[in-house]
Amino acid sequence: MDTDTLKKELKALVVEECDMDCAHDEILDDEPLIGSDGRLDLDSLDALTISLAVKDRYGKHIDSGNETRAALTSINHLAAFIAAE
Repeated sequence: MDTDTLKKELKALVVEECDMDCAHDEILDDEPLIGSDGRLDLDSLDALTISLAVKDRYGKHIDSGNETRAALTSINHLAAFIAAE
């Protein structure tokens, strides 16, 4: 799967799993996903929801460690985390 397709899928996953009132194509690749720094205003419960969905769909476990937690920084980081072997 190419990176652009993966990013589109991840944006759709975030919108669907977090019950957001926006279209997936409104999410920028590099904008903050979690926290008050970004306009999406997703919280720790949303982070957990995204983490579980990523594990179910892509088989990648996002735990509480700094390295994997950084995966939730943005769509770019999440796509790189999933694509890494």
